[in-house]
Amino acid sequence: MSPFEVSRNSEWIGCIDFGTAMSKVALARRRPRMQLQDADIVPLAIGDPDRKSAGNPLLLPSVVFITKDGLLFGQEALSAALRGERLRRQPFSSPKQYLSTHDLEELDEPLEMDIDPTGSYTARDLLVLFLAHLLVRADRAATVAAVPWPVPLRIARPAWAAERAVAGEATLQAMVLRAFAIAGELAGELMVPKGINHSLARWWLSKVTADKSFDDPFAFAHVFEPSPSGNASVLEATAVAAGSIRDTGRRVVAIADIGGGTADFGAFMTGLPGHDVLAEIQGSSRILREAGDYLDMLLTNHVLRKAGIDPLASAGRGAANRLRMRQRANKEVLFSDGEVSIELGDDIRMVNQKEFLSDPHVQDFSERLRSKFHETLKAAVKCARQHPQPDGRPTQVEILLTGGGHGLPMVKELMTKPSVPWNYVAASPELVAKDPDLEVVHRQLAVAIGGAVRDLPRETAVVRVSTSCSSGLH
Repeated sequence: MSPFEVSRNSEWIGCIDFGTAMSKVALARRRPRMQLQDADIVPLAIGDPDRKSAGNPLLLPSVVFITKDGLLFGQEALSAALRGERLRRQPFSSPKQYLSTHDLEELDEPLEMDIDPTGSYTARDLLVLFLAHLLVRADRAATVAAVPWPVPLRIARPAWAAERAVAGEATLQAMVLRAFAIAGELAGELMVPKGINHSLARWWLSKVTADKSFDDPFAFAHVFEPSPSGNASVLEATAVAAGSIRDTGRRVVAIADIGGGTADFGAFMTGLPGHDVLAEIQGSSRILREAGDYLDMLLTNHVLRKAGIDPLASAGRGAANRLRMRQRANKEVLFSDGEVSIELGDDIRMVNQKEFLSDPHVQDFSERLRSKFHETLKAAVKCARQHPQPDGRPTQVEILLTGGGHGLPMVKELMTKPSVPWNYVAASPELVAKDPDLEVVHRQLAVAIGGAVRDLPRETAVVRVSTSCSSGLH
């Protein structure tokens, strides 16, 4: 039976957070947000449920690695890439960058030879295959978790510029549909540790690419769960709001979701007690197309400059490539331990956190991050000032930091050193089940969980912060 002929269980909604570094999938029971209980929220173990690796089972590395025989995905791809670094091979990593920061035309351009030595895949091809792998993992994880699959889906996305929003939405839906078609045919092959062979992958890519019905956004409407705007996708900051804010009276929450490829900001307000309303504050949505991955690059460049290595010269290219392979891990050690020891051939370079944060390029990035969030805070504070509590007390602004980069020093300072004077309080995601696996990654799961919640913020009825907006939300 075709995967599109399988009936979707409409009692649940799912969300794919197609992350730059890590991908996540969560399900939520179709209930009002205020009625959701722990058992109604189920993040799926699409990563390494058997814990054969050090990674969290709820996180799937967004990586594809092309070998001479086939393609590897997730943790297997990441391990193969590390083994192959001395051969100057690169994985296809941070795939969501192609959707969030690249021109859509780049999806069909040939990949670099150090990523695809076969010369036969485009970024679109690898995105579809990775999504197919993710869908198979989600299917199996849902069986283990005893929740239904498939269910109507939303796909989380960063904010697109207006001129690319329509094309971006159509591209994303078409890729998910083609991924479902491949997952339905190649479920076993997509889960083999040694990967799927090239001939099989190419044949099915050719078949689904030729099927233009997947480009019709209405032909498979039952596959997706439309947001209030009618799209299959949901803004990441909007998803965080849906999964992180309980309607416990008048609240204003400013969100900074810091991923690998983008930093997404937005502010939201709830209604008065007894009014189950969550609305976006007009003018609060911002996006910086630099985030964790950009900081990884800055660390690599910092070390190369410190070591006097020219990454473009033949003598330095190998060391630079090996350093890039480990840049995310190096950054994580640097910010968790305060320093990191980096091997460059026979040389060892130490980098401490204070030194790195004083790098002018890092300071510039921190300022851009702060500047974007400043605009969100201004809108949040203006709305809080115009909407006091029922007893007349000023409404606090809650700051919620989510995403894989929520713990970075420059991100923490968005809360500890806010750029707009007001009364602030730190917030945490509230719709998270009490599970030990979630304690470490609950801020990374905020997008996937929120994107699966039935009641999303009313993007089409934003709160207008002006002298005449007092009647906009009750």
